[in-house]
Amino acid sequence: MSNKNGVVSSSMWMMGLSISEKIFSFGIYILLARFLDIVEFGIVAFCVLFLEFLTLLINSGVREYLVTRKETSKLLINTCFISIMSIAVLLVAVFFQVFTYFLPEDSSPLLTEVLQVMIFLPIVSSFNTVQISILQRRLAFKQLSIRNLISTSIAGLVGVFFAYNGYGAWALVINKYTAVILNSLILQYLVRYIPSFQFSIAIFKECYRFSIPLLLSEILNFWSSRVMQLFVSIFFGPASFAILDIARKFSSLVTQISLTSLRPVCLSFVSKAPTGEKGTSHSNFSAYIAFFVVPTLISIGVYADSYVTLIFGPQWEPAITIIELLSFAALAQGLTWYFSLLLVVNEKTKQVFVWNMVFFVLSLMGGGVSFDLSFPQYITVQVAIINVLSAFKIYYLWKTKLISFENIKKSYLPVFLSTIFFVTISMLLKIYFFEPYKTDGLIDLILVSFLILVSLIIYMTFAYIIFREFFEGILNTIRKIKKVK
Repeated sequence: MSNKNGVVSSSMWMMGLSISEKIFSFGIYILLARFLDIVEFGIVAFCVLFLEFLTLLINSGVREYLVTRKETSKLLINTCFISIMSIAVLLVAVFFQVFTYFLPEDSSPLLTEVLQVMIFLPIVSSFNTVQISILQRRLAFKQLSIRNLISTSIAGLVGVFFAYNGYGAWALVINKYTAVILNSLILQYLVRYIPSFQFSIAIFKECYRFSIPLLLSEILNFWSSRVMQLFVSIFFGPASFAILDIARKFSSLVTQISLTSLRPVCLSFVSKAPTGEKGTSHSNFSAYIAFFVVPTLISIGVYADSYVTLIFGPQWEPAITIIELLSFAALAQGLTWYFSLLLVVNEKTKQVFVWNMVFFVLSLMGGGVSFDLSFPQYITVQVAIINVLSAFKIYYLWKTKLISFENIKKSYLPVFLSTIFFVTISMLLKIYFFEPYKTDGLIDLILVSFLILVSLIIYMTFAYIIFREFFEGILNTIRKIKKVK
């Protein structure tokens, strides 16, 4: 019982610190965006995208292998450490030699220089894999979260200092290296792991038999979630890549704090539901969370022209159009965010892979037909794909009888109709109560916050009156979640 309480306590600590870290990181991100040129910002973001993929190739599966072993030994840990570091050095060396062949002929010399310096980041970060795995085995989530908060905070302030003093893209490079080095130092202090040259061929083979299937799945997941960034960087260049990054920042922060944080809760809630009620539990939970999150995501798009240049700086004005376009996918994403969890609970894991592949292929096709379009037109195509695919996901759940038509009518329909009402109210308030009094100053943020609050109150009042049963369902679900141990 004490172990279970320890896990819950550590998990709550992890969630709280993770949210704090994300909010602080967002503040640092805003300062860096204000100080840096769009192209410089985009160059570093482009480099980070591919270095994250390189890190994935090095580490994916090995950490899970270490964490899931019933017993570990120095030989096992050292074998994993030597394997990771050897592969890291090998891949970085190969990538260092060939990456210039994959860059556009007209790419900036700064892009080449930044990539040459940042290419060694995966080696440094790979050094931490064993230490993180050891702490996860100890259920030391609190220590891991504090470590991340400290390194992110200090590295962020260092990056802002150099950006303020005119270092441009190199300020972000310094920021990334500072974070990784601080992570390494803190983890080493916590774990006190000293590697030694012990290596087992048998353990090496077992580790990678375990890791390679996970790696293939992670590669697909990685590019499925980043296919938009990939095409933007290839077709439209670093500046557009930076604009997309800025455009997605507010919505990403909201989804990470809400939808992503509640993912384990949804999995536990649906898993513990009686066999015949899992679909109902899933559709209710998804709809109830979407009911609160979707209006926030829509508000980010409705009022984009009031805060983007004020917060990030006038150079980021092109991001307004992209934010407005992306907000058209808010409802679809909100309702299907936990789609894969219902498949997992019903032991249809192969279908999770299939749907990830479908999204990836459709996104590639969308990118393929968009090469001659403008940047906003490409985003429009991708938003259309997300909406259509999300509708098909709900149809698939109904067709395979994982949810019933009654679930759709009682859970998804109230959110859909309430969202349309919210959009209407938000646009009316913006046209008649914001536009006439817009000052292009800080007072606009106060007015926008007030209008969003008014919109939410009217929205919830409407839903309470029209969909009383839906509201009662939200309260009942909260009570059920409190009972889930």
